[in-house]
Amino acid sequence: MGDNYLPNGTVLPHGLLGHNTEMNMAGFKKSYQNVQLRVGIIIDSFSVADDGNISGLTTEYNVLVFEQNEDLGSTSILYRNCMSAEGLGNIADFFEKTLRKQTNGNGRETSNAKGQNGAVVLLLCIDGMGDKGIILAQLTHPDRKTTLTSDALHLEGEYNGVNIKINDDGSCSLTFNGPTNDDGSVADPSIGTTTLSIAADGSYSFDNGGVQESFGKKGAVALTAKDSITHTAQTDYSVSAQGGITLTAQKDMNATMNNLMMSAQGSAQINGQNITLQAQSALSVQGSTISIEAQSMANIKGSTIVLDGMVSLGGQGGQPILLLSTILMGVGNLGAPVISTAISGYALKVTGQ
Repeated sequence: MGDNYLPNGTVLPHGLLGHNTEMNMAGFKKSYQNVQLRVGIIIDSFSVADDGNISGLTTEYNVLVFEQNEDLGSTSILYRNCMSAEGLGNIADFFEKTLRKQTNGNGRETSNAKGQNGAVVLLLCIDGMGDKGIILAQLTHPDRKTTLTSDALHLEGEYNGVNIKINDDGSCSLTFNGPTNDDGSVADPSIGTTTLSIAADGSYSFDNGGVQESFGKKGAVALTAKDSITHTAQTDYSVSAQGGITLTAQKDMNATMNNLMMSAQGSAQINGQNITLQAQSALSVQGSTISIEAQSMANIKGSTIVLDGMVSLGGQGGQPILLLSTILMGVGNLGAPVISTAISGYALKVTGQ
C-alpha cells in the first residue's frame, strides 16, 4: 500500500501529505537566520525576582513584534524574555531603567502601535537566533505629542513624572510632578509640582508651591515660605552683612540664650509701647551721661537707695529750698516761735553730696 493509505484502507488526499520546501526554509530562517530589525510593543515584563525571568541578570520583556516576511503576509509574533540594551556596560558604571508594559490590552489583538500604552521598541536577535531577542532602543509612541515643535535646540525627557528640559538659550529645569499613570497623566495631582531651574544667565531658582528660593547671578538671594522656617546648627551659627540687617515680625519675637552681648558702634535705640527690663540678680546701667525722663511720673523704689556723687534735686512746680540768705517773715508772738514764710533767698533746685 502507498503512503497515502491508512491501515483500514482509507485513502488520504494527496495534498494533505504534500511537502512545502519554502515553508520549511522559512521556519529555519526564523529560528537561526532572524536578522531583520523589528518594531514591537512590550506586553509583559519579568523582574529578576520573578519566576518567569530566565537569565536572572536584569528585567526581561515579552515583545509583540509586527513582522512582514518579504512579499508574504504580515503577522504579530511574540518574542519572549528579551533583555533591553543598557548604556555603559560596566560593573562600576551603568544606566538602567524599567520599561512600561502594556496594560490596556489593545496591542495583543492588533498590529497597530496606536491605542495601547506599552512601550514601542526596536528589537534585534543576537547571532540571528530567534530566541535571543534584544531590545535595542525605544521609538516615539504615536499617542504622545512631541515636544520638538521648532528647529531650535531643545532636549526634554520624562520618566515617571520627573521632567528634564534644556532650552535653546541654555536654560534648563528639572520638574517633579509626582508618579504618572501609563497614559502619562499624574496619579495624584494634589501633590503639585517642584521645579529646579537655571536661567540663561546662570541664576538658580527653586519652587515647590510652598517655598520659593532664588539665587541671582549678581549675588541677590531671596527665600519665601508660606509656613514656618527653622534653622538649626549643631555648633555655632553666624550672620554677617556688610550693609544693614532688618528683622521684622508681625507678631512676637522671642530670643533665648545663655549670655546676651549686643554692641553698637554708633547709637542704639529701643522703642516700644511698654518696655520691661528685669534681672534675677544685678542690673547695671552705665554711661558717661544717663538721662531718664518720664512724661508723667517717674517711680524709683528700693529697700535702700544710694546716690553717690553730686546730686541735683528739684524742678519746676516743686517746693522751694531754703538758703542761708533766705529772708523769712512772721508775726510776733511775745518771744515764742511763730509761723514764718520765706519771701526771698530760696531756690527750686539743690545740689549736694
